[in-house]
Amino acid sequence: MFEIDHLMIEVGDPLKVANNVAQRLGLPFAWPLMKKDEYTSIGVNFGDINIEFINFRVRFGIEGTAFRGFSGIAFKAADSLEESIKRLNASEISYRIGEECQAHTTLPIEEHQVFPTVFLVKYHFDTSGWIERLKNEFAECSGGKFHIGRFKSLSIKQRTPANLTDEFQISVGDKNQIFFESRTGENAVISDLIDNLEIVIA
Repeated sequence: MFEIDHLMIEVGDPLKVANNVAQRLGLPFAWPLMKKDEYTSIGVNFGDINIEFINFRVRFGIEGTAFRGFSGIAFKAADSLEESIKRLNASEISYRIGEECQAHTTLPIEEHQVFPTVFLVKYHFDTSGWIERLKNEFAECSGGKFHIGRFKSLSIKQRTPANLTDEFQISVGDKNQIFFESRTGENAVISDLIDNLEIVIA
């Protein structure tokens, strides 16, 4: 089963929105503002996963369409890209090459059947140092102002094909929700921070 790497949130001003999220939740950044010809992106560190705030000029998901809010779920390709493609083919899951660059390659998955867009990301560099830094910075802030613990699950408000749910960690619910453990046992539901995504800490 593929493991969630980050969520993609499409916004008009990534820096402004990411700063608001980081300040309100008391969380560190996963990476600084990055500007490319195709998009502008910045990430907030939520511990086990990152949340990316992005403004596309050229989308690598569903083409020719503009979205706002939670619009993508990126999964890590732990094996080689070739092995990941073999798994997708064996499960009869459709895909295409999205973005190819020096740092990574993305594969949008069943993009005409599922929204938010599911995609695989294969990093072409050793991520171990980066992951260790993110882990340490998240530990230093103790999960932020809401004491966010481990990532538990993700639920989207759209049915997904069975062959997709067998390979990817996605469940179906009434809302788009991301669930985290609470480090203190105190529960919180944050529904007014990220468009189209509710954060549940319990």
